[in-house]
Amino acid sequence: MPNPTWVLGGYLLGVFLGGALLAPWLWSLAQTLVPGSALAQQPFRRYVDRSLLGLAILGLWPMARSGRFPDWRSVGFQWEPRSLRELVLGLVGGMASLAAVATLALGFGARSWDPDHTSGQFLNHLVRALGAAIAVSFLEELLFRGMVFGSLRRRFSFVLSAILSAGLFAVVHFFRRPEPPASVGPWTGFEMLGRMLGGLADGEALFPGILTLALIGGLLAWCRERSGSLWLPFGLHAGWIFWFKSYQFLTNATARGDRGGWWWGSTRMHDGWVTFMVLTLTALVFVRTLGSAKTDDDRLTPG
Repeated sequence: MPNPTWVLGGYLLGVFLGGALLAPWLWSLAQTLVPGSALAQQPFRRYVDRSLLGLAILGLWPMARSGRFPDWRSVGFQWEPRSLRELVLGLVGGMASLAAVATLALGFGARSWDPDHTSGQFLNHLVRALGAAIAVSFLEELLFRGMVFGSLRRRFSFVLSAILSAGLFAVVHFFRRPEPPASVGPWTGFEMLGRMLGGLADGEALFPGILTLALIGGLLAWCRERSGSLWLPFGLHAGWIFWFKSYQFLTNATARGDRGGWWWGSTRMHDGWVTFMVLTLTALVFVRTLGSAKTDDDRLTPG
């Protein structure tokens, strides 16, 4: 059976190099086949984003075929009697933690309620936010905690595996949105990918967002380790995504919030110190709660 770190390294290399190479071809294809359409007018960075995402999803199959993840149990999505309890616990924890951030922002006047929504708009948002929460959290947990963390954990200690997987999770969620390139050529995908990662060199934009994302990745890895499945991290992740999608819809910025931008963050929520502190407390609660839980040794023991 192949070394899990080599399999993981090949997968990540294929996603990033392949995505950078594929994006210009997809962009050119759209300009040729559907010029002037909404698809053709999308900024080039979106082609890079979608190329990376598409290859990441397609690459899950050869990752599974490597022999390391032959079924749902090996990746962490097996259904057991306790799975519903873990899923609900995660959803409650994720929803409550960011609801607390929203409540604090409203209470301190950093945000205000946005009442200007019809019942139809609210229902449409609810459906879209729930759909995004389910789809995104499922795919990201399958990838980051199921296969990335799972591959590393077969080789390394929990601490190193959690740090590496959380770091990767934080970096890919910290892509900035650069201006479109002057022209698109075969190598423009690499240029755009470098510019999208340029936020990592901007200290003012980097903190506390990168810390919050790394904390989220670390907590989800801990939940994966201690529960032995992905249902708990899936629930947490889904609850957070629902609020990430709903914060801007339900509230408006205020002058006080703009003055304390670094403290409260933007509508993305994860880039404010209040969110970081609330999620730190959330992590402490979950670590204390799960401290005595047993690990599923046949999946997560290194070696």
